[in-house]
Amino acid sequence: MKQIIRAFSLGLLVAAVIIGVTYYVEKPEQAQSTSSPTIDDSIKLVEDDGYYVYEENLESKVSQLEQEIEELQQNTNNDPEEPTDELGEQTEEAEEEGEETTITIESGMTMPEIVALLDENELIVDENAFISYLEENELTRYIQIGEFNLHRGMSVEELTNIITRQTEE
Repeated sequence: MKQIIRAFSLGLLVAAVIIGVTYYVEKPEQAQSTSSPTIDDSIKLVEDDGYYVYEENLESKVSQLEQEIEELQQNTNNDPEEPTDELGEQTEEAEEEGEETTITIESGMTMPEIVALLDENELIVDENAFISYLEENELTRYIQIGEFNLHRGMSVEELTNIITRQTEE
């Protein structure tokens, strides 16, 4: 019985020595490969984790942004272009309801094909903005097949409601 216990303890001792040697041999390489990050890198890592890093000159940045907003508002008041919404679509005041267009969405059409069809018929202004709207509202999988009567003056919401059949035409 004594021999079994001695053999077992010797095995534990040898295993501990092997693990210790491996730990001390590998550790210096890891320490050399990692260097302390710069302040900018640290700030970026913290912000990527969802935290906000307070800056000393925050008030000056806020006042600068407020001035930029005022300038942009003055430029839009001085520039009487056709008003557009956030997706680049012309608003209802800017464009009268256009001619009616019938499009057909067939089975097996991909999202880029559908968007290209809408763009060819000049029903949307920006393909990427339309796709983003569909993805943000999780409507891409609800697009139905069939024929749809659409107008050029429709907003993105109206257009999507019709092709997803959320509201009747």
